[in-house]
Amino acid sequence: MEILDYIVIALYFIGLVAVSGVTSRKIKNSEDMFIAGRNSSWWLSGVSSYMTIFSASTFVVWGGVAYKSGLVAVVVAIGLGFASLIVGKWISGRWRALRIKSPGEFLTVRFGKGSVKFYTISGIVARAVHTAVALYAVSVVACALIKVPSDSILASTGLPGDSPQGYLSIWWALLILGVISVVYTIVGGFLAVLMTDVIQFGVLISVVIFMIPLSFHAVGGVGEFIGRASQIPGFFSGTSQTYTWMWLLLWVFLNVGMIGGDWPFVQRYISVPTRKDARKSTYLIGLLYFVTPLIWYLPTMIWRVMEPGLAMDADPAALSYNGEHAYVNMSRYVLMTGMLGMMLAAMLSATLSNVSGVLNVYANVYTYEIWGGHGKNAGASEAQRIKVGRLFTLVFGIVIIGLSMLVP
Repeated sequence: MEILDYIVIALYFIGLVAVSGVTSRKIKNSEDMFIAGRNSSWWLSGVSSYMTIFSASTFVVWGGVAYKSGLVAVVVAIGLGFASLIVGKWISGRWRALRIKSPGEFLTVRFGKGSVKFYTISGIVARAVHTAVALYAVSVVACALIKVPSDSILASTGLPGDSPQGYLSIWWALLILGVISVVYTIVGGFLAVLMTDVIQFGVLISVVIFMIPLSFHAVGGVGEFIGRASQIPGFFSGTSQTYTWMWLLLWVFLNVGMIGGDWPFVQRYISVPTRKDARKSTYLIGLLYFVTPLIWYLPTMIWRVMEPGLAMDADPAALSYNGEHAYVNMSRYVLMTGMLGMMLAAMLSATLSNVSGVLNVYANVYTYEIWGGHGKNAGASEAQRIKVGRLFTLVFGIVIIGLSMLVP
């Protein structure tokens, strides 16, 4: 990458933090901090929910599947659209109708305080590990592209799992990205999470749409791509030996459970004004997953037929390795200076949006149901609740960053 790319990345993340500063002015009470005062627009909630599913794995893992198996990756993603429609029809509106302040409040009412404590603590542990691994994965992508002077403090250290010499150290990448996510979540609350998700979506979709014609031009046109890809067995099939129709059916039901009941999604359903808004936000997730998968995966599918000697390579290990790097390689190949930096920044922040959402939702449940759910804290002031929520976000964020550094 060039100097302009680094400037773009720096400005992008400065902008995210600035957005949190603006939204912080709207925080007057704990509901503003954790559920945007129940005044979030349905489309804001919908796009944010879409980006909650979205992360660097969309480019690395599923981009790799598109590289290796072709159109089946698009069909898998469309399955999320069907799951969202089911949730919108029968589930998301019911969450809003409960008029709860946190996802954990439902467990308190339905099963008692013991259940919500157990579920929250076990969820914190599981989410911390899951989020730490996601943070590590996206930091690896950053380190593969960002070069630094070998004698710089930011350079690789030679420790296990670190980057090659001359590239950004994985340890600094984890620290920088983790701190950015923690800062804008603490400062701007849930509204900052929503707003930054929308910004990330807008930037990502714009850059990838820009990449598609450049990718087709690089391969020699649409016809040339189709002709070469048709020689790869099953590349334009909607299923494969791994992703069978039965697998796809179970995938849809699995994601009905996730989109319908996972706490980061529930938090978005209860942040909108009405039950109808909650349903509309979920329908928007479905619409986006019907429209966007082909846009996301075309660049890696095109790269498959461009990479010399690999179009017909039957070695699964080689295909998997090259597939995970296909998006980065295509971006390097077709994007001009500055655009590559914007693409990397958006890819990084897509995962950070997942991190910030986890931080905020567990701070919400802890503040309302664990710390403030009983005893003298039940009557705590709004200022105290905001302070506790921010402190929990800070501590939980530090734990996640620490766990990510243990991944190597």
